[in-house]
Order: sequence, then C-alpha cells, then structure tokens
Amino acid sequence: MVEEIKSGSKPPARRPTIKDVAREAKVSPMTVSNVLNNRLQFVSSKTKLRVEREIVRLNYRRQSAARNLRGAHQRSVGMIVIDDSPSFLVDFFTAQVVAGLANVLNSADYTMTVQGMRASDLANSMIMRSFEVGGFCAMISGDCHDRKMVVEQLRSLDQPLVLFQQEAPDKYEDVCTVRQDDRAGGRLIGDHFLARGVKNILVLRPGQTWPAIEERIQGLQESIAQSGSKVELNIVKAGNESYSDVKDSFGDYLDSNALPEAIFCGNDQIALAAMLLLSDRGYSVPEDVRIVGFNGFEAHRYLRPQLTTVLSSAYQLGERAGEAMLARLSSGQFPERDIVLPVHFNIGATT
Repeated sequence: MVEEIKSGSKPPARRPTIKDVAREAKVSPMTVSNVLNNRLQFVSSKTKLRVEREIVRLNYRRQSAARNLRGAHQRSVGMIVIDDSPSFLVDFFTAQVVAGLANVLNSADYTMTVQGMRASDLANSMIMRSFEVGGFCAMISGDCHDRKMVVEQLRSLDQPLVLFQQEAPDKYEDVCTVRQDDRAGGRLIGDHFLARGVKNILVLRPGQTWPAIEERIQGLQESIAQSGSKVELNIVKAGNESYSDVKDSFGDYLDSNALPEAIFCGNDQIALAAMLLLSDRGYSVPEDVRIVGFNGFEAHRYLRPQLTTVLSSAYQLGERAGEAMLARLSSGQFPERDIVLPVHFNIGATT
C-alpha cells in the first residue's frame, strides 16, 4: 500500500549511516568502523578526531538490530559512575558495589569496563557512539532532573540497564533497579535518637547529591514527623567529604551555633571527620553529643568510641546487579524489575 504524503509535509528524516559519516569525514567506511570499534592502530589521531567530530555532528548511532546481534555474543558489561569527582572509586560505597559486580561477572567469564564522568560529559562521550558491551550498569549522582536525563540517554542505547540506588518508573522497559532500603535506615536512626530524648539534630551530608543520601534524610524526617515530637533539624553540606571539607563546613556551623545534641552523618567517612574535629575542640562523644554514621564498612570498627552506624549491603548490591544482568543476557529479560536489600542498625558507643 502506498501512503500519500500531504503537500507541504516532509518525509521522516533518515537515520545517518556509516557511509554518511565516512563521506563527511572524507574517509572510507572501514575507517569509521575502526574508530567505532576502537581499532586505532589503523587510524591516525587526526583522522580519529575528524571521524568522531562527524559522528557527533550527524548524531550517528549504530542500528539497534546490529547492537542486539553484537550483544548476544558480547561477554562484557559496562559500569558507569556519574560523579563530579575524578577520584570516584575512592568512595567506599562505590568501590564495594563495583567489586561485587566485577566478581560475579568474572566468575561467569564476563569482563567489565568501568567509566566515571560528569553528567554533562555523557552526551558527547564515546559511550553514546560506540558500544563494546552487552549491557550497562549505572550509579548516578545529581538532582532528580539530572538523573532522569542520564537515564534517558542510557536508555536510548537500546541496551539492558541496571540502575543502582534509585527507583525507576514502571514504563521503563529493559531496566532493573538494585538498591538498599536507605529510607528505612534513616527511620531507624530517627527512632534511635528520639528514644534518647534528643530535641536537636544536625545532619552532615555530602555536598554532591546522591539518591541514597536523599533517602536516608527523608527517612530521618519521616521518623520525626511520625513521632509528633518537636525536634529541630538542621542540615549542613560537607563539600566532597574529605576531612578538610568536613572540618571547614562543620567548624563554620559550630562557630555560629550551639553544639547539637545529636549528629547524623550521611556516611561513616563524614562521621570520622566530625569526631576528629569535636575531639580537637575538646568535646566528648557521646557525653557532649551523640553521633551516628551510615555504611558500616571495615574502617568504622577502628573508631574509638566505636561508631553507631547503619550497615550497608554495598557489596551485595553489586553481586545482585551482576546476577540480574547475567540472567537478562541469558534469557532476554530481567527476572526482577526492582531489587531492594535490607539495612541493619548497629549500635556502638557513640550514642
């Protein structure tokens, strides 16, 4: 059947092909293929740059059928961390997730490629133009709008996608979320403080926005609201979580405000820095102020007094993500769409 095109309307735009890129870059289609597949021993740096420029300008993407065919034989998974910090793997939580994921994939003879970048760099990254993996896992920082934008960009690749530490709408196809119950952890902390009659709580959180941190604070706020207690809650952002940043941010707060009765730190690293600053200023924990951390990784065991914290399942999150991705690559679908692991409250000597 021939469909009539109304006068004045335009036919659908044709997707650019490798031949289009080759023509505009004044190279052969094989050269474009070499750039896309990272066979750079056959391509000069100037030619590579010219081809990449045309790929971006033409918004070229491989046909999904070809990607799916490759993915069926591609024994590799990509792990993307959207983080403003170039030293993204220094973060204990991220490192544990990556380790759990890598070990599950390695045991199945899959390789893993890890890339960290800012959200603003994703659109023009080689990830969006060249695919060497059968699926992607992603841990994404940023506010709701920025995270949604990143997810949409990754979904446009027509690859199976596992998202860490955030929920995804049911309408997202071929997407699995793996997260821990951070909000429940926040509620446990709130209940713990309230049971001790605390009326003034300071939250020390990272400057960068992570969905897990937002959930923890939301849980704390829910606990306070449900109790009906009048509790003053203040929030201070602690830069990039280094000791110097926490010292500056927390120190500035103490210079202008009275010592709070209790402090909830977004993670144990911030808790450690806060305890050191309090000690330098002559305060005692928990006599002068109670402190709770979050994550419970090995380093917290060396703090004195021993830190009260919520034990995270970061390594297990990586394992479950790896298992979900392997099942998807084997069967064609994720066995579960939303995997939620519990957290556990560990009472130490700081509260």
